[in-house]
Amino acid sequence: MADFSIPEVKINPQAASPQKGQFGVALEPQVIKICGCAMLVGLAGGLVAQGLLELIYFLTNIFFYHRFSFLVTYPANNHLGLWVLVIPPVGGLLVGLLIYFFEPTLKGHGIPEATEAVLFGQSRMRLRVAFLKPLATAFAIGTGGSFGAAGPIIQTGGAIGSLLVQALGRSPYYRRVLLASGAAAGMAATFTAPLAGVLVAIELLLFELRARSFIPVALAASVATGVRIHFAGWAPLFPVPAYRITGMNELWLFALMGILMGVVGIVMIRVLSWLEDFFDELPIKYAAIWSPVIGAAILGIIGYFYPQVFGTSYDTIRDMLNDRLSAGNLAGIGFAKFWALVISLGSGTTGGVFAPSLVVGGGLGAVFGMGCKHLLPHLVSDPGFYSLVAMAAVFGGIARAPFTSIVFLFELSHNPNALLPLIVCVMISDGFVRLFSRDSIMTVKLVKRGLIVLQDYSVPVLMRARIDQVMRKEFNVLEADEELQSVVQKFLPGDVGLIPVVNASGVLIGIVEAHDLLRIEPAGHHFKIRELARQDFVIAYLGESVDKVHRDMMLKNVENVVVVESSSSLQPVGIVRANDILQLRRWLLDEENGDVRQATPNTSGKVQVSS
Repeated sequence: MADFSIPEVKINPQAASPQKGQFGVALEPQVIKICGCAMLVGLAGGLVAQGLLELIYFLTNIFFYHRFSFLVTYPANNHLGLWVLVIPPVGGLLVGLLIYFFEPTLKGHGIPEATEAVLFGQSRMRLRVAFLKPLATAFAIGTGGSFGAAGPIIQTGGAIGSLLVQALGRSPYYRRVLLASGAAAGMAATFTAPLAGVLVAIELLLFELRARSFIPVALAASVATGVRIHFAGWAPLFPVPAYRITGMNELWLFALMGILMGVVGIVMIRVLSWLEDFFDELPIKYAAIWSPVIGAAILGIIGYFYPQVFGTSYDTIRDMLNDRLSAGNLAGIGFAKFWALVISLGSGTTGGVFAPSLVVGGGLGAVFGMGCKHLLPHLVSDPGFYSLVAMAAVFGGIARAPFTSIVFLFELSHNPNALLPLIVCVMISDGFVRLFSRDSIMTVKLVKRGLIVLQDYSVPVLMRARIDQVMRKEFNVLEADEELQSVVQKFLPGDVGLIPVVNASGVLIGIVEAHDLLRIEPAGHHFKIRELARQDFVIAYLGESVDKVHRDMMLKNVENVVVVESSSSLQPVGIVRANDILQLRRWLLDEENGDVRQATPNTSGKVQVSS
C-alpha cells in the first residue's frame, strides 16, 4: 500500500516544470481554432435567439390580437374572453405533431436533452433539432404556452455548435465544448447576460472549469451578447429600482425566504416528475400528440382567470419587480403560474422553465416581503427586492445552478447591492433542495431513463496528487548482469512485486516481476537478468502529476511505473503499480470523512528480494 503523506522530496525543476515560454503547455494550440469556431457559434446562436423572440412576438400578435406584426407584446392584455380557451390547444396540437412525426427530443424544456447529448451521446445532435426546436417553441409560447425561451434556445444553440464540430470532424470533447458554447450563446443573447450564459454552460453542460473549455464558451457568449445589443441595446430586460437592504439584520429574512423557496423548488420538481409519468401513461392512442393538447387545454382554463400566466410573462416580471401588483394578485399569479408550468410541461410540450420559475418565485417572494414589511416596517427594505431575490432562489434550487441564478439576476438588475442577499438566499435554497431531493428539474427525466447524472464537479484526485506521494520508496533492484539462478535462490514467494533492473551504473534498463522469474525452466537458470528485463512500463519523474502518469499508462496499456529523479538521471527512486493509484480514491474518501489516520497510511511496500 502506498504512502499518501506528503514526503520531503527534492524536485528537479527542469524535470517537473516546463521551460519558460514553452508554447502549447498550459493550453493546447488547437484551442485557437476552437475559439474561432465558438465565435461563429456565438454569432449563429445570437441570431437564432433574436429570430425566435421575433417569431414568438409575431405568433402572439396573430393568435391573441389578430394582427400581422412583430411588435413586442404579451398575451396578458388580450380581450378574447372565452375564445382564449381555444388558442393554447392549437399550439399543443402543432407541437404534438412535430414531436410525433419528426423529432421526439423536442419534448421538454431542452436542457436535459442537451445534457444527455453531452454526457451519453458524444455531444452529437441532429440537424433537425436546430430547425424544429425554435419552431415548436414559437408555436407553444406564441399560442399562450406558459414557458420561457431560454431552455429551447440553449438546446438550439447547442445543436448548432454540435453540428459545426461534426462537420469539421473534431473530437467528441470539442463537440461538447462547442455544444456548450452554443448553449451559452443562446442564454446570453436572450437576456443580455453574457456571464450567466457562461455559467449555465459550466453548471448544466460542461461540469468542469478548464481553460480549454471555458475560454471558447466565454467568447461565444460575448459574441452572442453583441448580437443582442445590436438589436435591443444595453437596456436591461427587467429594469428595477436601486434596491438596498436596511442593515445586516435584514439578511436573516432573506435566509428564511431561502428555506421557503427551497420548499417551493422541491414541490415543483416532484409534481412535475409525477405529471410527466401521468401523461406518459395515459391510455390513449397517439399520446405524444394528444397529451400536449390536454395540457394546453388545462392551461387555457387557468389563463382565463389569470391571463398573466400566458407566454413568457416578461411584462408580469417587470410589474413584480417594480411593486405594481397587490399581494392578492401576486399570490394568485405565482400559484397559477406554478400549475400552468408543471401541467403544460408535464404533458409533453416544449418550452423553458427559466422565466416561469422567475414568476413563481417573484410572486411568492413579493408576498413574503409584503408580510415582513407589515410586521417589521423598520427592518424590511422593499418587497420588490424580495421578489428579485426569490426569483433567483427558485431557479437556483430547481436547476441546481446557484451561481448561474445569482449572476443572472445581478446582470438583470445591474445592482451590486443585490449581491449579498442573492448569495444568502440562493445558497440556502439550493442547499435545502439538495438535502431533500436527489435530482434536479434538469436531471429527473434523465434518471428515469436509467442515466447517472451528477451535477457536482471537483478537481479529480489524480490531478491533485504527485507521483512521489503514491510511489513505494522502499524496494529492491536487480543488476542486469546477475545470474537468474542466484536471484531465484533468494526469492521469497508472495513477497516479490515489481523489480527495476539496472546496469552497473545504476541506470534503469527494464523491469521484471515474480512470474518472469518463475516461468524459466531449471535448465535455463544460466540466463542473466538482462535477458528477462521487459519494457512494458512507464518512466515517471519526481513532481509529475499522477494524472499525467496515469494517462501514459493507459496509452501504453501497462500497469507498472518506475519513478526516476529526472530525464538526465535514470536511477530508480520509487515504483508504482496500478493498485497504488487506485488507493487514491480511498484516500479521498477518508479525507472527506475526516479520517486522518486512514487518509495518510504509512506502509513501506518493501520487497523481499536483494540484489
